[in-house]
Formats: sequence, C-alpha cells, structure tokens
Amino acid sequence: MPKKSLGIDVLTAAQERIAFAFDNFPKISISFSGGKDSTVMLHLVMDEAKRRNRGVAVLFIDLEGQYKLTIEHIQKCFDLYGENIEPFWICLPLHLRNAVSVYETHWICWDKEKELSWIRPLPALGINDEKCFPFFLKGMEFEEFVPEFSRWYANGESCASFVGIRADESLNRYRTIQTLKKGRFQEKQWTTRVIDNVYNIYPLYDWKVDDLWIYHFRNPDKPYNQL
Repeated sequence: MPKKSLGIDVLTAAQERIAFAFDNFPKISISFSGGKDSTVMLHLVMDEAKRRNRGVAVLFIDLEGQYKLTIEHIQKCFDLYGENIEPFWICLPLHLRNAVSVYETHWICWDKEKELSWIRPLPALGINDEKCFPFFLKGMEFEEFVPEFSRWYANGESCASFVGIRADESLNRYRTIQTLKKGRFQEKQWTTRVIDNVYNIYPLYDWKVDDLWIYHFRNPDKPYNQL
C-alpha cells in the first residue's frame, strides 16, 4: 500500500483520530509505558478527555526492573491527570524474558515468593493482588495480559485502546498499520480489532521522532520522560 499525504499536519490528524474514537467508543483506555511515544499520546488523549469531561483507564504495566526516572515520570503523569483517569498500575507476577543472564532466560517480576529480592519497593498505586482480575494467572506473558485486560475493562461494551506505536519504528509496526488482513473499525486503517469489541487505536502512526520533540518544545507545561 503506497503512502499518501493527508494534506494536514500530524498533530491535527492525531487529534482528529482521537476525537473520532471518543465519538464512537463508550470505553477508552490508554496503554502507557512512560516512553516518548506513549507520553505524547497520553497528553493528546487526556486533552480530549478533559474537554469532554470523560474518564479514561490508564494501563501501566510495571516490570519491576525499571529506571527511576521513568517511574517518577509515570507518577507525575498520574498525578497530573488524576481527576480524569482510572489508574491501573500493574505490579503482578508476569513472565518476562531475561536479557542479563544466559543461565536464567526468563524471570517473574513482583513474585511474592521472592519479595525480599525485589528490585524496588511496591509503588503506592501498584496492584499486586493476583485476585484483582478474574482472568489473571501467575506467570502470564505480558502479551497475554494486555488483551485480556482490555476485554475485562470493556465489560461487554465497545472499547478503544490507544497504543502509541509509529509506523517508521520498525517493519513489524509498519505492517501492523498497513496490513489489509486485520479487522478494522469503520475501515479506518489506523485501527485494529484485538478481541471482541476492543480495537487498538494508533493516533501517532504517521509521526516521526522529530514530531514528538517538536510537540514537547511547543508544550513545555507537559511532562516528558527526561531519561
């Protein structure tokens, strides 16, 4: 599929996509990692949420071994938008790949059986109760948890799940946007049906790295991850 210009700037396009999602979905959630892409997306989605006085679920999966600056940034964003968000700061024992050992290729974060070895204390907002979500099983993969969370949060309604990927980051992410084989919402190419009535929304898919930093330069009141 060839690339085509929309005739508008990427900020306006992203704002229009976000407004479209708010118009068409009763439930809204954001997958927030604290990185540069998801941070800009969070600010844009929350701008729309505040205009409409709507609540939004913000999902942050804390993998325990995270940088201090990232955790501080996450907390700052949660504090900033506290009135309009339902925070889900997940500190559950998920099964993760281990890139620092050739002897233990995987590990489980926030494992209560190894609490004395935790990298850092449980955050104040951290959800560590394994019974909090009916679908959760200890040792689930990250990739298993996210769609099941979306299904649970949607609770039978249509839900837009915002994801901050950009097509120029990798070939796989470009394919996620480009493929014609996926389910789409109202034939919008920047949406992907994930599960039941849940659709991923990619409002920043056509942004470049420079666009992200131009946004922050022009919005100095919006926090960004200084890491």
